Amino acid sequence: MEHPVSYVARVTKFLDRLIQEQGDYLFVGFVFLCLLIIAWIVVRRRKRPVHDVPVVILPLGDAPRREPDPESPLFEEQPDP
Repeated sequence: MEHPVSYVARVTKFLDRLIQEQGDYLFVGFVFLCLLIIAWIVVRRRKRPVHDVPVVILPLGDAPRREPDPESPLFEEQPDP
């Protein structure tokens, strides 16, 4: 009977080799799979109808007025000497 670490080493070496050789195709396949799953989630029929959620909007009043900040002296024009 072999030690479990040797099985893990074989699997990781296989996966490393697979990703090195076929990584581009795996990536494109996973992207299409994710797009299909997202489309299925969006389009599928729901078992229960979607209920309206009650929303309460509280008036917060007018925002306090602030005086405009004076211009920074870095941007003022200075006379040429």
